[in-house]
Amino acid sequence: MNIISLKNVNKYYKTGNESFHALKDITLDIRESEFAVILGKSGSGKSTLLNIIGGLDSYDTGEVILDGFNYKNADDKIMSEFRCKKIGFVFQSYNLIPVLNVYENITFPVNISRENIDTDYISNIIEELGLKGKEKSFPNQLSGGQQQRVAIARALANKPKIILADEPTGNLDSAIGKDVLKLLTNGVKEYGHTLVMITHNPDIAEYADRVITIEDGKII
Repeated sequence: MNIISLKNVNKYYKTGNESFHALKDITLDIRESEFAVILGKSGSGKSTLLNIIGGLDSYDTGEVILDGFNYKNADDKIMSEFRCKKIGFVFQSYNLIPVLNVYENITFPVNISRENIDTDYISNIIEELGLKGKEKSFPNQLSGGQQQRVAIARALANKPKIILADEPTGNLDSAIGKDVLKLLTNGVKEYGHTLVMITHNPDIAEYADRVITIEDGKII
């Protein structure tokens, strides 16, 4: 069953009188509980594609449907609520909130969606990600690998169906990067998440169920 469907999606960026065609007639289906890697060089359009799948960026023509929800004509409030409940984001730059401790950062999506925190579930994630004992620490007291683990825990906190990861190992050394990759792929197996990860690193493709290669805004 497809959980993500894009049909003939086009995206243009306009700068002054010039227009750049960032995505060109993208048609793509991703199955439920699949680990899909979007592989491409810098500037290929992979980040734009991920942001459109996640509802963080608009598109000009085409259709995007995620878990049966059509993005067309959805306003900002509806999209924000949908993202919060259905999608977990893992960013390369972590995007942790510096004034919140580890536990507060992890549970932040649950709080803003006004849901009850499943303390047992959160505790289990914290333990699995090796963050036990760090709950009261602040981001600036953590290593890069620990911050990325917090970002992963935050992405999982709302029990989303879909995890979107933007170069999650890009700022990490190879050993920690492999650990982070293992944690994300284990989530697919244990919780049935659909994982979509963008990268320029072909070695990561070995772990994926499917590799989608994008070049100059086109899937090749």
